[in-house]
Amino acid sequence: MNSKSLAQFCVLVLLSAGGFARPAMGEPEAAVPSATEGRPSERADDSAASPKFDLKLLARLVEREAARRAARKEAQKDPKSWEEDRAQRASANRAELAALWGNVVGSIDGQARLRMHAERMARLNRMLDLAEQKKDPALVTRIQTDIKRELARHAHAMQQLQVAAGLR
Repeated sequence: MNSKSLAQFCVLVLLSAGGFARPAMGEPEAAVPSATEGRPSERADDSAASPKFDLKLLARLVEREAARRAARKEAQKDPKSWEEDRAQRASANRAELAALWGNVVGSIDGQARLRMHAERMARLNRMLDLAEQKKDPALVTRIQTDIKRELARHAHAMQQLQVAAGLR
């Protein structure tokens, strides 16, 4: 490296270091404009961020889940018809979800939340099946409580998505 390029490199390093050091060296906070100054806030109304939780909706979801569980228990008695009716059950479930949640079902966030809810409910339902097979009433009660908690969490999350989408 020749002396001219070394001198240019040293000048560049010193200017860069001086540029980084100046803000840290002591300008008062009022003199430095904030990053959000002059921009509108991201939320126009903070009260719209958390919707009022609908207890009737939660009761409807709990009732729907109990009905699905009872129908599932009856349908599983015949394994062949259980497998053959899978597509019909899936399309009926999709139609119910679309009727319940509206256009939120088609959004990416809505689909992600529905997928997460489906995975959680599948695990909880499997645990409930095993607890019922073991005939453990305390465990059955605990899992049913967890199912109700998951339904409440899911309903709240979907209501927030509806508010964000302007549907409520």
